[in-house]
Amino acid sequence: MIHVAIVSHGHENLLISSQLGGLQEKEDDFHIWIKDNQPSASLKAYCLRQGVSYTDASPGLGFGENNNFIFDLISNSVGFRNGDMFIVMNPDITITPDTIRNMVRQMRDDRCALATLNLFRDTECLHIDANIRRFPDAYSMLRMLFERSLSQPYNKTQMHEPCYVDWASGAFLAFDAEHYKALQGFDSRYFMYFEDVDICYRSRQLLGKGVRYYPALKATHTAAHKNRNLISRHALWFFRSFVKFLSLRYFVYDRRRSTATSR
Repeated sequence: MIHVAIVSHGHENLLISSQLGGLQEKEDDFHIWIKDNQPSASLKAYCLRQGVSYTDASPGLGFGENNNFIFDLISNSVGFRNGDMFIVMNPDITITPDTIRNMVRQMRDDRCALATLNLFRDTECLHIDANIRRFPDAYSMLRMLFERSLSQPYNKTQMHEPCYVDWASGAFLAFDAEHYKALQGFDSRYFMYFEDVDICYRSRQLLGKGVRYYPALKATHTAAHKNRNLISRHALWFFRSFVKFLSLRYFVYDRRRSTATSR
């Protein structure tokens, strides 16, 4: 079973108009789970009509905690079976069921536990979304002065075959459910931003499972990038999370890996 987790923050009109990101049609191998952080009667009614699992419990959680909530909800209700997938997907993603099936099939063939695909900003796939990047490091603040980005994006125009990358945006991440459980999900200490960097880093550094990128598999992502406004609360969350990730990377994860390999 492929379980797709979507968290709405007032995205009810977008989700309904996009027919839940293109996944509305009833599929025997799909189960869509909506967590509504700003409870909407229209979204709840729509999900009930379409047979989509809906909850508006525990509103106000951060990105990682919301997805952990859905994972626990699945575990405690229908349960995960061996080989089940848990996909974290933003409400502003549009994708086809066959694209997800193809990705899951390739993940199983490649024996990878964490993967993403090729996101674009438009339905014509002309404008690239920089959803795969290199891990930020201690020099990232200096790099930002010249590149206006804390993490360096890969050049996707030169990537034509499946490969491993450092990290991928939480806008779309596919996990083998057992691997997500082994990671203990997202770190809830991040309210927003860098929880995707963190989970990808822990996956590779602590469990030896990198992020597999499938360039031939495409989807649309209409991102808002609210953190770009330097005086917004999103910017504050962004920089706090950046500092938190660097602290955990250098003082916890890398030391833990070094200790394990020296035994």
